[in-house]
Amino acid sequence: MNTPDPTGRITQAELARRLKVSRGAVCKATKTGRITPDEDGLFDPVETELAWIANTRQTAKREPSPSKTAKGGRQSAYAEARARKESALARMAELRLEQATGKLVERDAVEFVLADHAATLRGLLENLPDRLAPVLLPLRNHESIRQLLDEAFFQLQHDLADNLERRMRELDPEGSG
Repeated sequence: MNTPDPTGRITQAELARRLKVSRGAVCKATKTGRITPDEDGLFDPVETELAWIANTRQTAKREPSPSKTAKGGRQSAYAEARARKESALARMAELRLEQATGKLVERDAVEFVLADHAATLRGLLENLPDRLAPVLLPLRNHESIRQLLDEAFFQLQHDLADNLERRMRELDPEGSG
């Protein structure tokens, strides 16, 4: 009985099961260099799946000719269902690839960043009158007041941009997106 690899690497047979292909297809992909095992012949499942998606051409599914349809509409319905399944599996693989490369993030994470950004904006705006009133009170010159307000709004925009940039880095620490 095989014990699982503590590093999470998998065998050729397990990779074939995960990719839903034959073991011969995995062997052929290894021989042609489309996927690469470690020195000990095991595969990293995430890296290998990404390499499989990137380097393996998906075969085109052909519709059966009407003469080969054995039981009328049943064969056609089966072919349509299978085509929908294959399309859904391909889309899922694309989504996993986009997520792994940082091009796709979870909606909850984005909503959290936006809510935090909105709360920061609200806090900065609520604090603005208390911060500016004592400074504006002694000023009598219209131009001085305008300059002070311009500086305050510039600082507010800068603080908002810094907050959003920090939150986006937290969302994607590798900076892959």
